[in-house]
Amino acid sequence: MTETRRSPQALAVVGVSMAALAAGTFSIVAIGTLAPELESDLGLSRAEVGFLTSLVFIGSMLSSRRAGTFTDSFGAARVLGLALLAFAASMAVAAVAPDAAVLMLAVLGAGIAYGGVNPPTNVVVAGRLARRLGFFLSLKQSGVPLGGLLAGVILPPVAVAFSWRWSLGVAALVCLASAALTPLLRNAAVLRSPAGRPRGLTGDRRRLLVVGAFGFVMSGTQWTFLTYLSLYLTGTHGFSLAEAGLALALAQGLGAAGRLLWGHLSDSDGRRVHILLVMAGLALVSLTLMASDPGTVAIWPVVAVSGFAIVGWNGAYTALVAERAGPGRVGRASGEALFFVFGGAVAMPPLLGLLADATGSWQSLWAVAAAAVAVAGIGLWAGLRVVAPVVDAPAPT
Repeated sequence: MTETRRSPQALAVVGVSMAALAAGTFSIVAIGTLAPELESDLGLSRAEVGFLTSLVFIGSMLSSRRAGTFTDSFGAARVLGLALLAFAASMAVAAVAPDAAVLMLAVLGAGIAYGGVNPPTNVVVAGRLARRLGFFLSLKQSGVPLGGLLAGVILPPVAVAFSWRWSLGVAALVCLASAALTPLLRNAAVLRSPAGRPRGLTGDRRRLLVVGAFGFVMSGTQWTFLTYLSLYLTGTHGFSLAEAGLALALAQGLGAAGRLLWGHLSDSDGRRVHILLVMAGLALVSLTLMASDPGTVAIWPVVAVSGFAIVGWNGAYTALVAERAGPGRVGRASGEALFFVFGGAVAMPPLLGLLADATGSWQSLWAVAAAAVAVAGIGLWAGLRVVAPVVDAPAPT
């Protein structure tokens, strides 16, 4: 008598995927949240504190492509579970780090582990919920702002009551708890590639490059916006730190809502690229307005639109990557696209920050970011305007 293998239900697929992304972001945000404590206790300079976040994304760049290939070969549950266990181990090492060098190595390890979180979650969501791919990938990606929100609420009181080391220990436990959920994804449905069908995105280097370049710019612009918004508002518009924090929270909240809405809208036939171009257009408008130095009253709606477009782009983009990859290639395509996405987060914020320092003007930073978004949008439209062969998604197996 043979045992019937049951695929996990949609709730389990989305819930475990959200939890994994929330746990990873919780740990990443912990580094920035605890930066003042790390600076004073380990003698870090400001540049070294800033470099910690870059190390996370450098590590993710190194691992994301391989993690995508492993996901397609060995299964999402196994890769995701190992990634979260490695993440927990890295945060545990960071919690006991005796000096800055060990801390940086641990953070790099956490980044390498984080590169293995997105590809398997993309694969299982695409396999179970392919008919509403944009919305459910966006819902899954909402674990990112959720994890950041929880880190901001939970970790500072723990650090004050005990120490930053205990806070990083909490982050390690959160990753362990998330890893314990990954067996629920065993036998998860995936899209299998029929023989002789087109390979989609990964088989066409031009399309990979234009989609990757768009992700590079949008990710880099997102992290530039989130990194410098408070400094811009306090320095240019006279905001207090509390007011700037409120503006940043507004942008994050609308970005989370935007992910769901943009993902939902992109699920209509043939609209995925159009929705991404609309988002890029809104980002271009909002960045241009910031470069024109609007008044203090006008900056609030500008920040709101910026968050809605610049932070909200990710779900529809992830759906485009999965859709263009075709069945059986979602993991590899996700890993290849994430290489570009993480690269933007590494490169653009410091480069645009150097530009702002060199010119002594925030306007130059926002103007160059706007120009980059315009070029990326035009490149996406031009690169994908020749419609790729439609790959009919077979029933999940």
